Amino acid sequence: MTMMNPYASAASPGRWFPPALVGKIRATTMRWGSASAGIGLLMIIAVPVFGYRLPTSYDVTTGLTVVLGITAACCLMLSGIGLMVARCYFSAGQLAHRKEYTVLGVQLGTAIPGWLATIVFVFWYVITVTTSGSYSGMEQLHFTVPIVLYLITPVVAALINSVNLITAFSLFFPSPRRLSRYSSGLA
Repeated sequence: MTMMNPYASAASPGRWFPPALVGKIRATTMRWGSASAGIGLLMIIAVPVFGYRLPTSYDVTTGLTVVLGITAACCLMLSGIGLMVARCYFSAGQLAHRKEYTVLGVQLGTAIPGWLATIVFVFWYVITVTTSGSYSGMEQLHFTVPIVLYLITPVVAALINSVNLITAFSLFFPSPRRLSRYSSGLA
């Protein structure tokens, strides 16, 4: 049994994928992409609505944390949209020329800023809560359930964004073993 080279040269018009794997890629990217985009959109709405209702809303830094939270949620939404668009890169079992790198670039381009925004958000907001009450006339804040939920919202967005990145990599850069399994019809 001769095995086709799944990683064709850069001069080739596209890379062949087994039909069963193409179907799995299309279904998975649509499912994960739509869920991620929907969750991202909900987070874009929820972060400012709930951020300005917390006991920390008097603080100037709340505006910064809201912007950072929205940034992390936007990155998640764009990552999901990128996955949904990626399903269109297949035509007759062929992945369009070098589109796997476009998919990976979109996922990396949303995961990295999403994580950076999340790290700054968490750092900034934890400092805001822990230093509250240090100034005259301000009450000491504690990590209550609403504050903790607000704090983990961008973390959840960044984690889902990372799952999107790992999913895209595993789907668009399948191992030779996975390709042979789908080619033989065992999958």
